[in-house]
Amino acid sequence: MRLKYYFLVLLSVFACKKEIIITPDPPLLVGPQNNNSCTTATVISNSQSQVDFSWQSALNADEYELVIRDTESDFETTQTTFRLYSSIVLERAKQYSWWVISKSTVYETSSESSIWTFYLEGSQQASHFPFSADLVSPQANQQISLNDGKFVLSWEATDLDNDIMEYDLYLGTDPEELVLKAEKLTTNSYEIALNTDQYYYWKVLTRDREGNVSSSAVGLFKTSI
Repeated sequence: MRLKYYFLVLLSVFACKKEIIITPDPPLLVGPQNNNSCTTATVISNSQSQVDFSWQSALNADEYELVIRDTESDFETTQTTFRLYSSIVLERAKQYSWWVISKSTVYETSSESSIWTFYLEGSQQASHFPFSADLVSPQANQQISLNDGKFVLSWEATDLDNDIMEYDLYLGTDPEELVLKAEKLTTNSYEIALNTDQYYYWKVLTRDREGNVSSSAVGLFKTSI
């Protein structure tokens, strides 16, 4: 009888033991470098160049997915590889963002790297588009506390020509219906009145002296009660 009891105890222990799911680490990007012009690309024609992408190995990753986005059209090019590098032919005189997703084929889990941006030089490009602004504060999905019902939104932006002129700030409770809250700002921050216990979406447009405009990603944050 005692032997049967021990057997049932062992059976229940193994039955309740949970499988450990392993998630790979996010890969670290190497090149093309962030917020820079891609001068190492191989020119294929007047309109195309071959760009070499590379990243560091991620722990527990079996394969990688390279994602490249045309920041103007939002068109994405993807490529899956087991290597730590890949070469893609892209249109010249355009700005791109890119990132790498590390994947575990055993556990079907994944992790995403940071997102980098670069400009692929054209044959005769007189003026570069400004890079998409990075939303600094609030950070993505952050819950913030208001000061007298207000908060200072801040961001960073760069341009290869160093001729950023102004910013437009958009904010709203619906990502599809953002409202222009401030325009022609010459600083990288803006204090704005907000409601408590509310989700907000926001983005920043960057404009240079040649009239070139780029848009940041749409950020999300929540105000505390």
